[in-house]
Amino acid sequence: MSLKRKPTDAEIEMLAATFRPLWRSGDVVRPWLRQHRDMLLELVHGEWSWAAVGAALSKAGITYRTGAPWTAKALRSEFSRAQMPLKGYRRRPGRSKDTASEPLPVSTEAVTTMGAGVIPPVPIPPAPVIPPLSSGPPGPRPSAASGPRFKPATLRVREPPPVLSEVERAEIERNRRLTFGPSEPKE
Repeated sequence: MSLKRKPTDAEIEMLAATFRPLWRSGDVVRPWLRQHRDMLLELVHGEWSWAAVGAALSKAGITYRTGAPWTAKALRSEFSRAQMPLKGYRRRPGRSKDTASEPLPVSTEAVTTMGAGVIPPVPIPPAPVIPPLSSGPPGPRPSAASGPRFKPATLRVREPPPVLSEVERAEIERNRRLTFGPSEPKE
């Protein structure tokens, strides 16, 4: 970050005087910052620091309702938030502002045959081709005899857990001890 010269109080007052006519009582800060983006960036990219611009904004009365003076960090943060696209106004992926406003191409033949000074006609895009509806009887439907393509679901009857013999219980306990170690004595 480059260090910038600290402006005098007279210079801050002059900058505040340029901000005052741009601010109306009751304006909202973020839209105001969004609207005057280019001017603020020109100042900051020039000889003014964010802290000096914040001091001029505070002196001009451009603050939130609390009236707290701007700090460099708060002004930078609020300025960057103001630059984010508004909800509902974000660009859709795959579309750019430039492609939406581009005119449709006109053939050079149409321009040369019409002569100079005449506005060429606006080309009309071709209509989509829609296949004609058939007037005959409807085609065969799949029959129910062919059956569904999936296996029908069945509900399993809930069975009680199997009763284990002493040998099976001993085997399960031995496996548990081998896996988890000996059990802690209960108190």
